[in-house]
Amino acid sequence: MSKFKKYELLTNNKMNTSETYKTISPKKNQSAKNQELYQTLRKEVKLQQAESALMKLLFLPISTLVFFVIVASYGLYFVVEFWETWYFAFSGSVVAVFSILYTLLSIRQLRQILFIDYNAPVAKIQQSTAQIKPSMVDNLRLAAWLFPFAPFVGVFVAKALFDFDLTTIVSVDFIATFGVITIILEIISLVMLKVFNSKNSDAKWMKWLLAGSGSQIDESLDHLNQINEYDIEEKKA
Repeated sequence: MSKFKKYELLTNNKMNTSETYKTISPKKNQSAKNQELYQTLRKEVKLQQAESALMKLLFLPISTLVFFVIVASYGLYFVVEFWETWYFAFSGSVVAVFSILYTLLSIRQLRQILFIDYNAPVAKIQQSTAQIKPSMVDNLRLAAWLFPFAPFVGVFVAKALFDFDLTTIVSVDFIATFGVITIILEIISLVMLKVFNSKNSDAKWMKWLLAGSGSQIDESLDHLNQINEYDIEEKKA
């Protein structure tokens, strides 16, 4: 075969290869774009599901906020109304103080839920979401702090709801009785505070206690974890 023929065959082969590449290349590019679009949509869906899961949690801090604002207001009124009777005044003060603390906790939880930036990197969203659970555990810790004052809360409730002085059915040694009860409850409270630690937020029994609040946080984190899994899949592909 002459050199001219060989050159002609090579040229034709190059042209065919070039034309084939031009035909296939757009298909490859289109496939890559479709894959990229699919991954983006998949992540957006998971982000929306993560956000939706947390929105279910809003009822708890909102209802807690409204309830304890009302209780705190009445507690302060109660203190003024019964200022001359020390145990009524003290009972009202306890209720008012703890109600204000629960109100502040609720405001913090609302801010944590509503101000998550879902345009931020997934790791940042996970961090912001995970910080909500310790805040929910703080509700239990505050209840533990309140526990030693339970007798005074009982006095407040009896007087506020039934206009009944609970101390009239307590023994003559009223102060001593309350003192002993308070010491016992304080010991129980210290144990509860040790148990209700944010480090135990992932324990099964803690999840059970937080079933009305912590479950939504876990659900949201599960959706965010799936996005991380998608990213790993993309890198492997």
